[in-house]
Amino acid sequence: MLLDPQTGVRVYQFVVDRLDDRRREQYPDGREVYEADWTAVHDLEKAFAEVVHANDLVTAERHLQELTGMAAPWRDHPHHPANRSGDAHQADPVPGARS
Repeated sequence: MLLDPQTGVRVYQFVVDRLDDRRREQYPDGREVYEADWTAVHDLEKAFAEVVHANDLVTAERHLQELTGMAAPWRDHPHHPANRSGDAHQADPVPGARS
């Protein structure tokens, strides 16, 4: 994966979408776990973007590995960032939206 802000956002959004799915499945339970996981991925994506902008590629690579590690539980999901080629972003479908 490229070490650019878009890559971090793409992995972050994938993880957040899966966390949202998990929260809906566990509703009304799981709020605290969701909030902790969301905060962790949000903070890591922000740190990734900051080190990319600072051109600290060693730290950026480490943060990207951590982000992809957060996405690992869903590696078989069709929208997993590792299953995408190039920069083509495939947003998760919006329920009720027309294709």
